[in-house]
Amino acid sequence: MRIALLLSLLLLVGCTKKITSFQGVAHTHPYHIQVGHLLTYKEKKKISSLIEEIFKEVDETYNHWNSNSELSRSLSTPKVEAILSLAHHFYEITDGWYDPSLGSPIKTFKETGEMPSSSLPTTYDLDGMLKGFTIDLILERLSQMGYKNLYAEWGGDIGILGNHPKGRAWQVLIEDAPISLKEGGIATSGCQYQLWNIGNVTYTHIIDPRTLEMVEVKNEHVHKVSVMAPTCALADALATACMACGHLDKAYLFAKKIKKQYPEVEFWITSYEL
Repeated sequence: MRIALLLSLLLLVGCTKKITSFQGVAHTHPYHIQVGHLLTYKEKKKISSLIEEIFKEVDETYNHWNSNSELSRSLSTPKVEAILSLAHHFYEITDGWYDPSLGSPIKTFKETGEMPSSSLPTTYDLDGMLKGFTIDLILERLSQMGYKNLYAEWGGDIGILGNHPKGRAWQVLIEDAPISLKEGGIATSGCQYQLWNIGNVTYTHIIDPRTLEMVEVKNEHVHKVSVMAPTCALADALATACMACGHLDKAYLFAKKIKKQYPEVEFWITSYEL
């Protein structure tokens, strides 16, 4: 396991005419997708439409903030049942540190600024894995179209499939060191953007599932976690779970246990001096 104090993720694409890029903004997050193949104009239009359709599908199916989404209206549709099964799997392997059923207390805190209580009803919030899941979905759909060399990044999370057109693995920089990725994902969770100041305490947007208290931002706590895993959805859920641990000691123990079960997973845990 590699524990780091700083993290930098940059795509090293080199200079090649065999990469076609697709960029935009979805759900307030920018995305950057690269297909390592020469594409015709017709193929480019088809892929652009596919990307738009996937982001629309994610909103209409899995977005708990959308009151008309399938997830908001019913838990028994095939797509919702499938993603909830995956989310419960992540719950089990993280010993509950990733808990998708805490939508009500998280929403209450974000909307009112008041600490949640245990009396709230059970609702599902998949935000802790949904970016990674969406990236995996994009890679899967493009692969089904016959494209095997792919890079997808959305809101800082990254998914890789196949090789760079130059024949080498795709690469990212972590702490200025190149990391080769052939398949899998890297996801980051942190407290940089979503913060709430209540009294003299600053809280993140992530809840401690053990105490139902929002995780504080303070010294000796985790402030950012990046995870590399076989899928971006798993990386996303593990990063969320590690952030939920709060204190660095708990986060290190969590990462060590996951590494023992899944040696291919890597953690980069960041804590700043405040």
